[in-house]
Amino acid sequence: MGHMGDASSEFSRVPSTLHGQLFLLAFDPKSRRFDGYDATVFGFALRTAMLTDLLVRGFLMERAGWPVPARAASPDNAILRAAFAQVGVHNRATWAQLVVGNAQEAICAVREQLVNEGWLRTRRHPGCVVSDACLEPYDDSRVRALADKVSAAVRNAIAGLPAEPWSLACGLLAVLAELPGVAELAADVHDWDRLDEFATGALVPVSGLIETIRHHRGCQPGMAGGSP
Repeated sequence: MGHMGDASSEFSRVPSTLHGQLFLLAFDPKSRRFDGYDATVFGFALRTAMLTDLLVRGFLMERAGWPVPARAASPDNAILRAAFAQVGVHNRATWAQLVVGNAQEAICAVREQLVNEGWLRTRRHPGCVVSDACLEPYDDSRVRALADKVSAAVRNAIAGLPAEPWSLACGLLAVLAELPGVAELAADVHDWDRLDEFATGALVPVSGLIETIRHHRGCQPGMAGGSP
């Protein structure tokens, strides 16, 4: 991952993609289920994670405030490749416009990838169809370690201390989507304008997510998440 710091080198055997790590943080350690979040916002956050990943890896760049392809070659990861192709088609769209899309499609695509790669497994209960609620991490201790790391990065940034950008990106997206894996951190963050200050450089797609969520929930600048 280079200068951003690939979190897979810090956490033994977690997904190397930002969208993969973000999905794991949707696991509720109390109910031991993937639930308790706004599915639409979660889908937006996953799409933002893909865009941030592409920006960090050098497949996208920002030109005069617009996200545009930075190279002709496509990523190897199928989900990132599909996201990259969309930017190629909508290269005059803003980050917020790229974030908006079929949220359920994004969730299903990431879920399927993580199941196929062995990061998630399905509970075997009679009559249980494959859904987020029927899934669990293969090793939830890795999810706890990831949650601790990204939460520490966000807290450091808020306190004006250095924060590793990859972990900060993952933490910001998880907080904005109000995922249960970072519930304690989300409860301490009340000012989205403060979070928006960190969405610069490689993290600029996060500003698009903040704009999208505010529109989705009818929030005003400075307001935290949740229904009005």
